[in-house]
Amino acid sequence: MSKFCALAAFMAVVFAFAAWQTPGHAQVDKRKQGQNWGLAERMIKDKEAVEEAVDALKELKGNTDHALALAMLKYFEECDRAWEAEAGDKAAPKESKGRPREAYRIANVILECVRGISDPKEAAKFAANINDRSGYPLRARMAMLDAVISNAADEECLKILLTLAKNEDKAQDNDMRILAVIELGSKAGGEQAILSVLLQTLRDQSWRVRDASVEALVRASNSSNQDQIILALINALALETGKMRKTVADALYAITREDLGTDADAWVEWFQNKKRADEGLPPKSGKGDRGTRVRVFETESFSDRYIFLIDTSVSMLEKIKEADKEKLRRSITEGPGEAKDPRRPLDWSQINCKLDLAREEMIRSLEVMDPERTTFTVIAFDVTTTVWQSELVPTDKKNVEAVAKWLRAFKGGNRTNVYGALDAAYDLSEAIGGAEVDKRGKKPPRNAKGPVTGKHPDDAMPDTIFIYTDGYATAGKYGGDDKAWASKSPEEKTKLYSVYMKDMIAEIKDRNRIARITLHTIGVGVPQDRHTLGPLASSCGGKYVPIGN
Repeated sequence: MSKFCALAAFMAVVFAFAAWQTPGHAQVDKRKQGQNWGLAERMIKDKEAVEEAVDALKELKGNTDHALALAMLKYFEECDRAWEAEAGDKAAPKESKGRPREAYRIANVILECVRGISDPKEAAKFAANINDRSGYPLRARMAMLDAVISNAADEECLKILLTLAKNEDKAQDNDMRILAVIELGSKAGGEQAILSVLLQTLRDQSWRVRDASVEALVRASNSSNQDQIILALINALALETGKMRKTVADALYAITREDLGTDADAWVEWFQNKKRADEGLPPKSGKGDRGTRVRVFETESFSDRYIFLIDTSVSMLEKIKEADKEKLRRSITEGPGEAKDPRRPLDWSQINCKLDLAREEMIRSLEVMDPERTTFTVIAFDVTTTVWQSELVPTDKKNVEAVAKWLRAFKGGNRTNVYGALDAAYDLSEAIGGAEVDKRGKKPPRNAKGPVTGKHPDDAMPDTIFIYTDGYATAGKYGGDDKAWASKSPEEKTKLYSVYMKDMIAEIKDRNRIARITLHTIGVGVPQDRHTLGPLASSCGGKYVPIGN
């Protein structure tokens, strides 16, 4: 062999070894990172330079490591909560004061940079941070775990997810467990060890973890493990109640395309007849489909823990014309294909505006709910929010009459803060369950008593939200700004508003990955913001019901 050939062979081995050693990600350019972060940090500290800060941070996407991520996150809350500081919330970080509402965009890009870490070794370092509730807010820790998830092909990152999901030392953050469980669904297809973990979490005490397990098992299902997963889900269906019963039934349909609803016995019979008889099937209960159905217009819910949000803003006070009232009457009582409605008829002589309609529809839905199984509370909102009860109470006659009196006392007015209402509902849900409120330093709602029923704190948490509104957010962190937009054309206003709504829906959807709440939007009257209310509901697994539109 010539010297040249020998050298070429040697170099080929060297390159092959180097390629084997080099991870499949771009190395962090420390020099470039330092320069870009220096500029970005100066822009962040300049409270007026929102656009410049966003542009500077975008230069760091893909060139972020663990240390820089933690440095960025020092500015997350003060930017994210600029609206609250502007609105006078004393719990908002003092550094937020003076920042424009649009500073939330800086916070969102910071999260994008954290999620975008592509070096598995750097992502794995977040294992020390993702359970630190006192050090980092929920959305920041979610972004950290997302970085681990995006590098789950790496053994160390996968180990972090498995450790979280198994919760062997009982010290893991339950919220982070949920995200880990969902991701393991995409890894369990051919891995029995991972599938076994998911089957174990399907029996977890937390309904949110079980909900995530169902989603993961649908992801994991393939021809080789399908029977095992179907069998486990049928067993789960026999045990579950409320919303989770419907969730499991939907998962069985997604895997089998068989529409047998929530009747566990029917699924057992189908499995025996169509698939195979196998040990471990639950005994026939004879109870058939014992799900708790609640009907709100054509929306059917199986939940037994609700938060109802009702818009009391000025647009809801617009008088309904007689011609429009007739259209509304037909859309509610004579809708196409509508099943028999168990609720009492509406007294249309008492309905003069959209707020009247939303209020009376909510009240008559509460009146027919099973007080032995169903609990609820109500939040009214315009610019601010008012919570009726800071814990879920039974839908008995006394409570329904009390909330009806409370609702009928609202005169309404002011602008519409849709995000503020949803944010309050999620905060209340977390406070009821004894979990963190995603705003460190902010006190839970007054009189919050933490978990009140069930073997696990999650059993006290609401799992379904109905929001009654005409939409058109005009205030809050995400909302139109009539004063600032006064000189702009209708087309420009529409474009700007759509950006706010897209960002709002993205944040709610992100937060809901952990909350696991089904969100239904009830659009009330004419006009209503269907371009927002539709995507908002679908982003959280719910349904948009446009009434009279």
